[in-house]
Amino acid sequence: MRAAVLRAGRFVEAEVPEPPAPGPGQVVAETLATGICGSDLSAVRHTEDFLAAWRDSGTQAFLFDPEQDLVMGHELCARVLSPGEWQGKVVVGLPWALDPSGTLRTIGYSTRFPGGFGERMTLQEAALVPVPDHVPPRVAALTEPLAVGFGNVARAAQAPGTGALVIGAGPIGLGATAALVERGVAPVVVSEPSPRRRALAARFGAHTVVDPALRDPFDVWRAARGSGQSLTVYECSGRPGMLNTVLHRAPRSTHVLLIGACMTEDVFRPAVGICKDITVTMCMEYPPQEFARTLERIADGRVDAAALITGEVGFGEVGAAMETLTHPDDHVKVLVVDSPSGV
Repeated sequence: MRAAVLRAGRFVEAEVPEPPAPGPGQVVAETLATGICGSDLSAVRHTEDFLAAWRDSGTQAFLFDPEQDLVMGHELCARVLSPGEWQGKVVVGLPWALDPSGTLRTIGYSTRFPGGFGERMTLQEAALVPVPDHVPPRVAALTEPLAVGFGNVARAAQAPGTGALVIGAGPIGLGATAALVERGVAPVVVSEPSPRRRALAARFGAHTVVDPALRDPFDVWRAARGSGQSLTVYECSGRPGMLNTVLHRAPRSTHVLLIGACMTEDVFRPAVGICKDITVTMCMEYPPQEFARTLERIADGRVDAAALITGEVGFGEVGAAMETLTHPDDHVKVLVVDSPSGV
């Protein structure tokens, strides 16, 4: 099958073997649309750090052999080809599959299970969610990144009337913004350097958006907060040094959720957070039901997922598209599709 293959650190369009024959509880599906994720960029640019993080944490799900061809892509929408109850259905899904040993692998970060940057994939039935007929596959593919934002806000269980600061208005931060507004959290302040992404944050319901180069977002929050109001910070940027900045600038008793992954080693001063009694939660998992609920929000129009799509590329253009994502004002979400309309 055709695919965009990460080979020796570069993407090439090439013919690769078909995905493995489906095992029990698995199906083969044809790719319709797949988002390029910031984690994909990290895995390409910081491969050794990326793999070291999973090895050091004892997590098998994201380990791959960097010496072999890799077909990435986990923000997926596909049509099921295998016979059975799923045949012909358009689906999205948590990007999981079990290998023959029963080990959970992540689609697109596995040498065995190619992702959505190829024509076909093997998927786990239990992870699939059917897409309503009126939702275009290109829009449905935004379910996974938005669900990370919605899911971690659900995980934090933030109460109405409390305040929030979202750092980074990529798809995850925008999902978190919409989720906070949905829960009645106010004010919701979003800090983002990119004008395009700040505009999207306002569109997704942020009460205040701020360019951190011009104003300190913590000062903006303090000016907008209610009397005695607590703060929860959602760090969605993954920028090196950001946790240390948050610890120094946040008020006492702040709860910080680290959602954006900094793949390199980072430096922060723990005593600052200890003295301020700050709680830091490092986020990997979220309530799995939030995945289907996010698709429901997209389907009924509560979340304008289409607004995030700023480009589409074919398999031969994935490498160039990755480079564009290093310029956050140029693009928000680029999709890999078989018949792209261009970036």
